[in-house]
Amino acid sequence: MVRPLRINYPDAWYHVMNRGRNREKIYTSEKDYLAFMDLLGQCEKLFGMEVHAYSLLPNHYHLLVCTPHGNLSRAMRHLDGVYTQRFNRSHKRDGSLFRGRFKSMLIDQSSYLLEMVRYIHRNALEAKLESRLGQHRWTSHRAYMRGKESPSWLKRKVVLSQLSRYEGEAKRALDVFVNGVPAREVAEKLRGEKWPVILGGEKFGRIIEERIKGKKIDHREVPEYRQTFLRVKSEAVLAVMERELGLSHERMVRRSKGEIGKWRRAFIYLCRDRLKRPCREIAESLGGVTYAAITNQYQRACREISQKGDCYTHVQKLHRVIDSIKC
Repeated sequence: MVRPLRINYPDAWYHVMNRGRNREKIYTSEKDYLAFMDLLGQCEKLFGMEVHAYSLLPNHYHLLVCTPHGNLSRAMRHLDGVYTQRFNRSHKRDGSLFRGRFKSMLIDQSSYLLEMVRYIHRNALEAKLESRLGQHRWTSHRAYMRGKESPSWLKRKVVLSQLSRYEGEAKRALDVFVNGVPAREVAEKLRGEKWPVILGGEKFGRIIEERIKGKKIDHREVPEYRQTFLRVKSEAVLAVMERELGLSHERMVRRSKGEIGKWRRAFIYLCRDRLKRPCREIAESLGGVTYAAITNQYQRACREISQKGDCYTHVQKLHRVIDSIKC
């Protein structure tokens, strides 16, 4: 089967969806929903992916996202892959969780932004998970209406600014709009199993054709993506740690427990979170450990930092000394 096109470019907007294998549940408890929400926040940190609307239902999810760095595939691979690992570990199972690759539709944001928000926000209502909009906890309509409940990574300003310059007035207008009848054109296109690659008019289609002319469609990154990151290698960070902190490369490679283990987790966290270095490079700098080991150590570091324990102070120190690296 031919894979659908993946059109990636900076500042592209997408409606993204994936469903559980055989329509099985992908969220079975509050813990599962929270784990997925946490990973959406990670996707913002690691890949710059902006989430503007979401709806998490028991056996599938919908997202409205913007990718400033043109790297949707990278971000979604992280989201679906790491969530599957967490779900399997939590529920003592193995194998695939999703039915396959995520579905995505490139959106003409200037024409269809609000319609996409309405479609996504009404999903829980249409599925009879709520009797009125906002009751379902895992939809961004609730987050838009109750600002204090909004996750820090949810980008609300772009959508609200379409309706009013005043937040209160914009929220009331959004509630009225989402409660209205969805555009038939959008609903029909999204109901089918096979989504169109693009949702937009002829002008938008011509713009996209110009953007992708002569390029590979399914590339994982675009040149602009790499150029936005600091050109600092993981090895340079290790050199600074040895010079400033007395941590030899040999000790960092050989030991993974105790005090050195905390420094290793701090190193992995800083390389991924601040410097956006790929796992492969980090693994090689630590003597060729596995990709899974890097991912697990990063996740552990995130938990320790949120609780201000173990590697938390080590990360703070590294953030200070990293500024001595010449890019």
